[in-house]
Amino acid sequence: MSKIKNFIEAIFEISMRYCGEEAIEELREILSHAEKYENELVNKKSNKVKEDLKEDLIDQTPQVRILTYFDNLISYADKHLREVDYLSYLEEVGELCISAGEMVFAKEVFDTLLFESSKNSKYTLLTAQSYLKRAEVFSRQANWKQAESDLSRAKKLFTEKNDKKGLARTSNMYGPIYAEQGKIKLARKHYEDALKVFTKTKDPLWLGMVEANLGIIETVQGSWDVAFTHFKRSLTAFETLSDLKRLAEIRHNMGMLFKNRGELDSAITEFDRSLEYSFSASHLPTVGLAYLAKGDVYAKMEDYALAMEFCNKAMQIFYKIMDRLSLADTYKVKGIIQRDTSNLDIAESYFLTSLRINEENENILNYAETSYEIGILYRKWKKSDLAKKYLKLAKKFFNLIGAKEDVAKVEVILERS
Repeated sequence: MSKIKNFIEAIFEISMRYCGEEAIEELREILSHAEKYENELVNKKSNKVKEDLKEDLIDQTPQVRILTYFDNLISYADKHLREVDYLSYLEEVGELCISAGEMVFAKEVFDTLLFESSKNSKYTLLTAQSYLKRAEVFSRQANWKQAESDLSRAKKLFTEKNDKKGLARTSNMYGPIYAEQGKIKLARKHYEDALKVFTKTKDPLWLGMVEANLGIIETVQGSWDVAFTHFKRSLTAFETLSDLKRLAEIRHNMGMLFKNRGELDSAITEFDRSLEYSFSASHLPTVGLAYLAKGDVYAKMEDYALAMEFCNKAMQIFYKIMDRLSLADTYKVKGIIQRDTSNLDIAESYFLTSLRINEENENILNYAETSYEIGILYRKWKKSDLAKKYLKLAKKFFNLIGAKEDVAKVEVILERS
Protein backbone atom coordinates (compact mmCIF):
# COMPACT_ATOMS: atom_id res chain seq x y z
CA MET A 1 0.00 0.00 0.00
CA SER A 2 2.90 2.39 0.75
CA LYS A 3 3.98 2.05 -2.88
CA ILE A 4 0.75 3.69 -4.05
CA LYS A 5 1.20 7.44 -4.37
CA ASN A 6 -0.59 9.32 -1.61
CA PHE A 7 -4.06 10.11 -2.93
CA ILE A 8 -4.38 13.63 -1.65
CA GLU A 9 -0.83 14.53 -2.74
CA ALA A 10 -1.73 13.43 -6.27
CA ILE A 11 -4.72 15.80 -6.22
CA PHE A 12 -2.44 18.60 -5.01
CA GLU A 13 -0.16 17.92 -8.00
CA ILE A 14 -3.08 18.16 -10.45
CA SER A 15 -4.31 21.33 -8.72
CA MET A 16 -0.86 22.94 -9.00
CA ARG A 17 -0.76 22.29 -12.75
CA TYR A 18 -4.11 23.98 -13.24
CA CYS A 19 -4.07 26.70 -10.57
CA GLY A 20 -0.36 27.38 -10.06
CA GLU A 21 2.08 25.97 -7.54
CA GLU A 22 2.31 29.09 -5.40
CA ALA A 23 -1.45 29.47 -5.04
CA ILE A 24 -2.00 25.84 -4.10
CA GLU A 25 0.90 25.79 -1.62
CA GLU A 26 -0.67 28.85 0.01
CA LEU A 27 -3.99 26.99 0.22
CA ARG A 28 -2.21 23.96 1.72
CA GLU A 29 -0.72 26.23 4.41
CA ILE A 30 -4.11 27.75 5.18
CA LEU A 31 -5.70 24.30 5.53
CA SER A 32 -2.80 23.07 7.65
CA HIS A 33 -3.18 26.03 10.02
CA ALA A 34 -6.93 25.42 10.17
CA GLU A 35 -6.37 21.76 11.12
CA LYS A 36 -3.86 22.76 13.82
CA TYR A 37 -6.23 25.39 15.26
CA GLU A 38 -9.19 23.01 15.26
CA ASN A 39 -7.16 20.34 17.04
CA GLU A 40 -6.08 22.86 19.69
CA LEU A 41 -9.69 23.93 20.08
CA VAL A 42 -10.85 20.33 20.51
CA ASN A 43 -8.15 19.70 23.11
CA LYS A 44 -9.66 22.47 25.26
CA LYS A 45 -12.90 20.55 25.64
CA SER A 46 -14.17 19.84 29.16
CA ASN A 47 -13.23 16.67 31.02
CA LYS A 48 -16.83 15.47 30.76
CA VAL A 49 -16.78 15.75 26.97
CA LYS A 50 -13.41 14.00 26.90
CA GLU A 51 -14.93 11.10 28.84
CA ASP A 52 -17.92 10.96 26.47
CA LEU A 53 -15.64 10.87 23.42
CA LYS A 54 -13.67 7.93 24.78
CA GLU A 55 -16.39 5.80 23.24
CA ASP A 56 -15.04 6.65 19.76
CA LEU A 57 -13.41 3.50 18.47
CA ILE A 58 -11.90 4.93 15.27
CA ASP A 59 -9.41 7.75 14.82
CA GLN A 60 -11.18 9.73 12.11
CA THR A 61 -8.47 12.41 11.78
CA PRO A 62 -6.85 11.06 8.57
CA GLN A 63 -10.18 10.68 6.76
CA VAL A 64 -11.36 14.13 7.89
CA ARG A 65 -8.08 15.59 6.58
CA ILE A 66 -8.57 13.94 3.18
CA LEU A 67 -12.18 15.11 2.96
CA THR A 68 -11.27 18.66 3.96
CA TYR A 69 -8.38 18.98 1.52
CA PHE A 70 -10.35 17.35 -1.28
CA ASP A 71 -13.40 19.59 -0.91
CA ASN A 72 -11.38 22.78 -0.59
CA LEU A 73 -9.15 22.04 -3.58
CA ILE A 74 -12.27 21.51 -5.72
CA SER A 75 -13.76 24.76 -4.39
CA TYR A 76 -10.57 26.69 -5.12
CA ALA A 77 -10.47 25.38 -8.69
CA ASP A 78 -14.15 26.23 -9.15
CA LYS A 79 -13.53 29.82 -8.04
CA HIS A 80 -10.29 30.55 -9.93
CA LEU A 81 -10.34 28.56 -13.16
CA ARG A 82 -12.06 29.37 -16.42
CA GLU A 83 -15.08 27.17 -17.07
CA VAL A 84 -13.38 25.02 -19.71
CA ASP A 85 -10.28 24.55 -17.53
CA TYR A 86 -12.40 23.72 -14.48
CA LEU A 87 -14.21 20.98 -16.41
CA SER A 88 -10.88 19.53 -17.61
CA TYR A 89 -9.61 19.67 -14.02
CA LEU A 90 -12.65 17.72 -12.80
CA GLU A 91 -12.14 15.11 -15.53
CA GLU A 92 -8.56 14.52 -14.48
CA VAL A 93 -9.35 14.41 -10.77
CA GLY A 94 -12.18 11.95 -11.45
CA GLU A 95 -9.84 9.63 -13.35
CA LEU A 96 -7.36 9.82 -10.48
CA CYS A 97 -10.07 8.89 -7.97
CA ILE A 98 -10.97 5.77 -9.97
CA SER A 99 -7.32 4.71 -10.25
CA ALA A 100 -6.82 5.24 -6.52
CA GLY A 101 -9.93 3.19 -5.77
CA GLU A 102 -11.61 6.20 -4.13
CA MET A 103 -15.05 5.51 -5.58
CA VAL A 104 -16.97 7.79 -3.22
CA PHE A 105 -14.82 10.72 -4.32
CA ALA A 106 -15.00 9.59 -7.96
CA LYS A 107 -18.79 9.61 -7.94
CA GLU A 108 -18.81 13.04 -6.28
CA VAL A 109 -16.48 14.47 -8.94
CA PHE A 110 -18.48 13.07 -11.85
CA ASP A 111 -21.72 14.24 -10.21
CA THR A 112 -20.22 17.75 -10.17
CA LEU A 113 -18.91 17.42 -13.71
CA LEU A 114 -22.33 16.35 -14.97
CA PHE A 115 -24.01 19.22 -13.12
CA GLU A 116 -21.62 21.78 -14.62
CA SER A 117 -21.34 20.42 -18.18
CA SER A 118 -25.09 19.93 -18.62
CA LYS A 119 -25.64 23.69 -18.20
CA ASN A 120 -24.30 24.40 -21.69
CA SER A 121 -25.11 22.44 -24.86
CA LYS A 122 -21.59 23.01 -26.21
CA TYR A 123 -20.42 20.48 -23.62
CA THR A 124 -22.84 17.73 -24.71
CA LEU A 125 -20.07 15.29 -25.60
CA LEU A 126 -18.32 15.95 -22.28
CA THR A 127 -21.61 15.25 -20.52
CA ALA A 128 -21.94 11.97 -22.41
CA GLN A 129 -18.36 11.00 -21.53
CA SER A 130 -19.01 11.87 -17.88
CA TYR A 131 -22.01 9.55 -17.85
CA LEU A 132 -19.68 6.81 -19.16
CA LYS A 133 -17.17 7.45 -16.37
CA ARG A 134 -19.85 7.50 -13.67
CA ALA A 135 -21.22 4.27 -15.13
CA GLU A 136 -17.73 2.79 -14.65
CA VAL A 137 -17.84 3.83 -10.99
CA PHE A 138 -21.26 2.21 -10.54
CA SER A 139 -20.07 -0.94 -12.34
CA ARG A 140 -17.09 -1.30 -10.02
CA GLN A 141 -19.56 -1.21 -7.13
CA ALA A 142 -21.82 -3.79 -8.86
CA ASN A 143 -24.59 -1.17 -9.02
CA TRP A 144 -25.83 -2.47 -12.38
CA LYS A 145 -29.11 -0.53 -12.43
CA GLN A 146 -27.43 2.86 -12.01
CA ALA A 147 -24.64 1.91 -14.43
CA GLU A 148 -27.11 0.94 -17.14
CA SER A 149 -29.08 4.14 -16.52
CA ASP A 150 -25.97 6.27 -17.08
CA LEU A 151 -24.99 4.24 -20.16
CA SER A 152 -28.46 4.78 -21.58
CA ARG A 153 -28.09 8.56 -21.09
CA ALA A 154 -24.63 8.51 -22.67
CA LYS A 155 -25.95 6.52 -25.64
CA LYS A 156 -28.75 9.04 -26.17
CA LEU A 157 -26.32 11.99 -26.23
CA PHE A 158 -23.79 10.23 -28.48
CA THR A 159 -26.65 9.35 -30.87
CA GLU A 160 -27.77 12.98 -30.98
CA LYS A 161 -24.22 14.00 -31.94
CA ASN A 162 -23.81 11.04 -34.33
CA ASP A 163 -20.64 10.15 -32.43
CA LYS A 164 -19.93 6.57 -33.54
CA LYS A 165 -16.81 6.22 -31.40
CA GLY A 166 -18.77 7.35 -28.35
CA LEU A 167 -21.46 4.79 -29.12
CA ALA A 168 -18.80 2.10 -29.50
CA ARG A 169 -17.29 3.02 -26.12
CA THR A 170 -20.77 2.73 -24.64
CA SER A 171 -21.21 -0.74 -26.18
CA ASN A 172 -17.87 -1.83 -24.76
CA MET A 173 -18.98 -0.73 -21.29
CA TYR A 174 -22.28 -2.60 -21.54
CA GLY A 175 -20.28 -5.80 -22.09
CA PRO A 176 -18.85 -6.30 -18.58
CA ILE A 177 -22.23 -5.57 -16.99
CA TYR A 178 -23.90 -8.31 -19.03
CA ALA A 179 -20.93 -10.68 -18.59
CA GLU A 180 -21.03 -10.38 -14.79
CA GLN A 181 -24.74 -11.25 -14.89
CA GLY A 182 -24.08 -14.32 -17.01
CA LYS A 183 -25.49 -12.83 -20.23
CA ILE A 184 -22.46 -13.89 -22.23
CA LYS A 185 -24.04 -13.80 -25.70
CA LEU A 186 -25.27 -10.26 -25.13
CA ALA A 187 -21.87 -9.19 -23.78
CA ARG A 188 -20.11 -10.70 -26.79
CA LYS A 189 -22.45 -8.87 -29.20
CA HIS A 190 -21.67 -5.52 -27.58
CA TYR A 191 -17.93 -6.20 -27.70
CA GLU A 192 -18.02 -7.27 -31.34
CA ASP A 193 -20.10 -4.22 -32.30
CA ALA A 194 -17.52 -2.00 -30.61
CA LEU A 195 -14.63 -3.87 -32.24
CA LYS A 196 -15.99 -3.17 -35.74
CA VAL A 197 -15.99 0.58 -35.10
CA PHE A 198 -12.56 0.73 -33.47
CA THR A 199 -11.06 -1.42 -36.22
CA LYS A 200 -12.23 1.16 -38.77
CA THR A 201 -11.03 4.12 -36.71
CA LYS A 202 -7.75 2.35 -35.83
CA ASP A 203 -7.97 3.48 -32.21
CA PRO A 204 -5.28 1.41 -30.39
CA LEU A 205 -6.48 2.15 -26.84
CA TRP A 206 -10.05 1.06 -27.42
CA LEU A 207 -9.04 -1.80 -29.69
CA GLY A 208 -6.87 -3.09 -26.88
CA MET A 209 -9.67 -2.74 -24.34
CA VAL A 210 -12.20 -4.60 -26.48
CA GLU A 211 -9.71 -7.35 -27.33
CA ALA A 212 -9.04 -7.77 -23.59
CA ASN A 213 -12.76 -8.03 -22.84
CA LEU A 214 -13.25 -10.64 -25.55
CA GLY A 215 -10.30 -12.55 -24.10
CA ILE A 216 -11.96 -12.58 -20.68
CA ILE A 217 -15.11 -14.13 -22.14
CA GLU A 218 -13.11 -16.79 -23.98
CA THR A 219 -11.21 -17.57 -20.76
CA VAL A 220 -14.47 -18.07 -18.86
CA GLN A 221 -15.74 -20.41 -21.57
CA GLY A 222 -12.49 -22.39 -21.67
CA SER A 223 -11.44 -21.31 -25.19
CA TRP A 224 -7.92 -20.65 -23.99
CA ASP A 225 -6.08 -20.44 -27.32
CA VAL A 226 -8.60 -17.93 -28.65
CA ALA A 227 -8.40 -15.98 -25.37
CA PHE A 228 -4.60 -15.89 -25.55
CA THR A 229 -4.77 -14.46 -29.10
CA HIS A 230 -7.08 -11.66 -27.91
CA PHE A 231 -4.82 -10.92 -24.94
CA LYS A 232 -1.68 -10.77 -27.10
CA ARG A 233 -3.34 -8.25 -29.43
CA SER A 234 -4.40 -6.21 -26.43
CA LEU A 235 -0.92 -6.41 -24.91
CA THR A 236 0.67 -5.15 -28.13
CA ALA A 237 -1.69 -2.17 -28.24
CA PHE A 238 -1.03 -1.16 -24.63
CA GLU A 239 2.73 -1.63 -24.96
CA THR A 240 2.68 0.68 -27.99
CA LEU A 241 0.84 3.28 -25.90
CA SER A 242 2.94 2.65 -22.76
CA ASP A 243 -0.37 2.58 -20.87
CA LEU A 244 0.68 1.26 -17.44
CA LYS A 245 -2.82 0.95 -16.06
CA ARG A 246 -4.02 -1.14 -19.02
CA LEU A 247 -0.82 -3.18 -18.98
CA ALA A 248 -1.52 -4.02 -15.33
CA GLU A 249 -5.00 -5.19 -16.29
CA ILE A 250 -3.95 -7.27 -19.29
CA ARG A 251 -1.13 -8.96 -17.38
CA HIS A 252 -3.69 -9.86 -14.72
CA ASN A 253 -6.01 -11.30 -17.38
CA MET A 254 -3.18 -13.36 -18.84
CA GLY A 255 -2.37 -14.61 -15.35
CA MET A 256 -5.99 -15.73 -14.90
CA LEU A 257 -5.76 -17.60 -18.20
CA PHE A 258 -2.63 -19.46 -17.07
CA LYS A 259 -4.21 -20.16 -13.67
CA ASN A 260 -7.27 -21.71 -15.31
CA ARG A 261 -5.00 -23.83 -17.53
CA GLY A 262 -3.14 -25.08 -14.47
CA GLU A 263 0.11 -23.34 -15.42
CA LEU A 264 0.59 -21.93 -11.93
CA ASP A 265 4.19 -20.71 -12.16
CA SER A 266 3.37 -18.78 -15.34
CA ALA A 267 0.31 -17.36 -13.60
CA ILE A 268 2.41 -16.07 -10.68
CA THR A 269 4.82 -14.45 -13.15
CA GLU A 270 1.97 -12.58 -14.84
CA PHE A 271 0.45 -11.48 -11.54
CA ASP A 272 3.82 -10.13 -10.41
CA ARG A 273 4.10 -8.20 -13.68
CA SER A 274 0.60 -6.86 -13.08
CA LEU A 275 1.65 -5.68 -9.62
CA GLU A 276 4.71 -3.88 -11.01
CA TYR A 277 2.58 -1.97 -13.50
CA SER A 278 -0.14 -1.33 -10.89
CA PHE A 279 2.31 0.26 -8.46
CA SER A 280 3.88 2.34 -11.23
CA ALA A 281 0.44 3.56 -12.32
CA SER A 282 -0.82 4.00 -8.71
CA HIS A 283 -3.78 1.84 -9.69
CA LEU A 284 -5.17 0.30 -6.51
CA PRO A 285 -7.95 -1.95 -7.96
CA THR A 286 -5.50 -4.12 -9.92
CA VAL A 287 -3.21 -4.35 -6.88
CA GLY A 288 -6.10 -5.95 -5.01
CA LEU A 289 -6.93 -8.28 -7.88
CA ALA A 290 -3.30 -9.41 -8.21
CA TYR A 291 -3.04 -10.09 -4.47
CA LEU A 292 -6.23 -12.16 -4.56
CA ALA A 293 -5.13 -14.08 -7.65
CA LYS A 294 -1.80 -14.90 -6.05
CA GLY A 295 -3.65 -16.08 -2.94
CA ASP A 296 -5.75 -18.38 -5.12
CA VAL A 297 -2.68 -19.79 -6.88
CA TYR A 298 -0.79 -20.39 -3.64
CA ALA A 299 -3.87 -22.20 -2.28
CA LYS A 300 -3.72 -24.48 -5.32
CA MET A 301 -0.01 -25.02 -4.56
CA GLU A 302 -1.02 -25.88 -0.96
CA ASP A 303 1.04 -23.03 0.48
CA TYR A 304 -1.85 -22.01 2.69
CA ALA A 305 0.01 -19.53 4.90
CA LEU A 306 1.11 -17.46 1.90
CA ALA A 307 -2.31 -17.87 0.30
CA MET A 308 -4.06 -16.47 3.38
CA GLU A 309 -1.62 -13.57 3.63
CA PHE A 310 -2.35 -12.46 0.07
CA CYS A 311 -6.11 -12.92 0.54
CA ASN A 312 -6.11 -10.71 3.62
CA LYS A 313 -4.07 -8.03 1.84
CA ALA A 314 -6.56 -8.15 -1.02
CA MET A 315 -9.50 -7.93 1.36
CA GLN A 316 -8.16 -4.72 2.91
CA ILE A 317 -8.06 -3.11 -0.52
CA PHE A 318 -11.52 -4.31 -1.58
CA TYR A 319 -13.08 -2.96 1.60
CA LYS A 320 -11.36 0.37 0.99
CA ILE A 321 -12.55 0.67 -2.61
CA MET A 322 -15.98 -0.89 -1.90
CA ASP A 323 -15.54 -3.66 -4.47
CA ARG A 324 -18.22 -6.07 -3.30
CA LEU A 325 -17.76 -8.62 -6.09
CA SER A 326 -14.05 -8.98 -5.40
CA LEU A 327 -14.82 -9.28 -1.70
CA ALA A 328 -17.14 -12.16 -2.53
CA ASP A 329 -14.35 -13.76 -4.55
CA THR A 330 -11.96 -13.29 -1.62
CA TYR A 331 -14.37 -15.05 0.74
CA LYS A 332 -14.52 -17.90 -1.78
CA VAL A 333 -10.73 -18.33 -1.85
CA LYS A 334 -10.48 -18.03 1.94
CA GLY A 335 -13.20 -20.67 2.15
CA ILE A 336 -11.12 -22.98 -0.04
CA ILE A 337 -8.10 -22.49 2.24
CA GLN A 338 -10.15 -23.21 5.36
CA ARG A 339 -11.82 -26.25 3.76
CA ASP A 340 -8.54 -27.72 2.57
CA THR A 341 -7.02 -27.28 6.04
CA SER A 342 -10.07 -29.02 7.58
CA ASN A 343 -11.67 -25.98 9.23
CA LEU A 344 -15.07 -26.89 7.82
CA ASP A 345 -17.32 -24.63 9.93
CA ILE A 346 -15.52 -21.40 9.01
CA ALA A 347 -15.18 -22.58 5.40
CA GLU A 348 -18.95 -22.98 5.22
CA SER A 349 -19.47 -19.50 6.65
CA TYR A 350 -17.08 -17.95 4.11
CA PHE A 351 -18.71 -19.77 1.18
CA LEU A 352 -22.20 -18.77 2.29
CA THR A 353 -21.05 -15.14 2.62
CA SER A 354 -19.62 -15.27 -0.91
CA LEU A 355 -22.86 -16.75 -2.24
CA ARG A 356 -24.96 -14.09 -0.52
CA ILE A 357 -22.91 -11.18 -1.91
CA ASN A 358 -22.90 -12.70 -5.41
CA GLU A 359 -26.64 -13.29 -5.33
CA GLU A 360 -27.32 -9.74 -4.13
CA ASN A 361 -25.19 -8.40 -6.98
CA GLU A 362 -26.38 -10.84 -9.66
CA ASN A 363 -22.91 -12.20 -10.36
CA ILE A 364 -23.59 -15.52 -12.08
CA LEU A 365 -20.01 -16.64 -12.72
CA ASN A 366 -18.80 -16.16 -9.15
CA TYR A 367 -22.02 -17.70 -7.83
CA ALA A 368 -21.38 -20.80 -9.96
CA GLU A 369 -17.76 -21.07 -8.81
CA THR A 370 -18.65 -20.71 -5.14
CA SER A 371 -21.54 -23.20 -5.47
CA TYR A 372 -19.02 -25.71 -6.79
CA GLU A 373 -16.60 -25.09 -3.93
CA ILE A 374 -19.25 -25.37 -1.21
CA GLY A 375 -20.50 -28.53 -2.90
CA ILE A 376 -17.02 -30.01 -2.53
CA LEU A 377 -17.01 -28.88 1.11
CA TYR A 378 -20.26 -30.74 1.82
CA ARG A 379 -18.95 -33.87 0.12
CA LYS A 380 -15.92 -33.75 2.42
CA TRP A 381 -18.28 -33.17 5.34
CA LYS A 382 -20.42 -36.19 4.34
CA LYS A 383 -23.49 -33.97 3.84
CA SER A 384 -24.49 -35.54 0.53
CA ASP A 385 -27.87 -33.80 0.07
CA LEU A 386 -26.33 -30.35 0.43
CA ALA A 387 -23.41 -31.38 -1.78
CA LYS A 388 -25.75 -32.42 -4.60
CA LYS A 389 -27.85 -29.27 -4.18
CA TYR A 390 -24.93 -26.91 -4.68
CA LEU A 391 -23.18 -28.97 -7.34
CA LYS A 392 -26.39 -28.98 -9.38
CA LEU A 393 -26.62 -25.20 -8.92
CA ALA A 394 -23.04 -24.88 -10.11
CA LYS A 395 -23.78 -27.00 -13.19
CA LYS A 396 -26.86 -24.91 -13.97
CA PHE A 397 -25.02 -21.60 -13.88
CA PHE A 398 -21.89 -22.90 -15.62
CA ASN A 399 -24.22 -24.06 -18.41
CA LEU A 400 -25.80 -20.64 -18.52
CA ILE A 401 -22.49 -18.91 -19.21
CA GLY A 402 -21.21 -21.60 -21.56
CA ALA A 403 -18.34 -22.79 -19.33
CA LYS A 404 -18.23 -26.28 -20.87
CA GLU A 405 -15.12 -27.55 -19.06
CA ASP A 406 -16.57 -26.52 -15.70
CA VAL A 407 -19.84 -28.25 -16.54
CA ALA A 408 -17.95 -31.45 -17.39
CA LYS A 409 -15.98 -31.20 -14.13
CA VAL A 410 -19.19 -30.94 -12.09
CA GLU A 411 -20.85 -33.81 -13.99
CA VAL A 412 -17.96 -36.17 -13.15
CA ILE A 413 -18.35 -35.40 -9.44
CA LEU A 414 -22.14 -35.78 -9.55
CA GLU A 415 -21.81 -39.16 -11.22
CA ARG A 416 -19.64 -40.32 -8.31
CA SER A 417 -22.08 -39.04 -5.69
